[in-house]
Amino acid sequence: MDESEQGRAKPRARIESLADLIFGLALSVGAISLVSSPPTSVQGIYNDLATFGFSFLILITMWLRYTRIMSVFPLESRRVTNLNILLLFCVSVEPFLFNLIRNTPGPTNTAAFADATSTLYALDLGAMFAILGGFTLTLADEERNLIPKALMRQYRIEGVSWFVCGLIFGISALPTFFTIAIANGGSIRYYLWAVPLLLIWASRTWIRRAEGSGESDS
Repeated sequence: MDESEQGRAKPRARIESLADLIFGLALSVGAISLVSSPPTSVQGIYNDLATFGFSFLILITMWLRYTRIMSVFPLESRRVTNLNILLLFCVSVEPFLFNLIRNTPGPTNTAAFADATSTLYALDLGAMFAILGGFTLTLADEERNLIPKALMRQYRIEGVSWFVCGLIFGISALPTFFTIAIANGGSIRYYLWAVPLLLIWASRTWIRRAEGSGESDS
């Protein structure tokens, strides 16, 4: 390996190591926040586990997608590097914003504070999904020849799915989705956040079934 090849390899290793560290810290901070403010009732235990499970599922899904992309994605431009930095910033602030949603400090205007923090959280997740969706679609570019052609269709579907998920989070940040409440009084914004996870699960299930039917036909 010559010096030019080593120069290209080092940034990849460093940014992947940094990404693993940031994802790990984000997951750890989420768990520590549960310890720092323990629930005082059985219902509180269930609520805290459910909310932490949502944040954990988001972060671990992001990490799995990120590591899969970066294993073949070339860090060849300043734009890609800047998007990586933006993504890692969004990951690092996710536990902070999520903890503010779970534990509103008082005394404060609860409704206004919840609206502001949930809006920022929705935009944060929307940016993460959009960036990873863009990276996935870049891998599916036939001209770049980054992945086998047999995987092009799968990556296109996944890339579009992640873009749609980012769009859903972005739309949920609109003020009207906080003011609209469902039967139990909860804001519809929080329920919209479950839609992207269901969409990713549905797209993966559809891809697996399509691959299975293709293998059986062959």
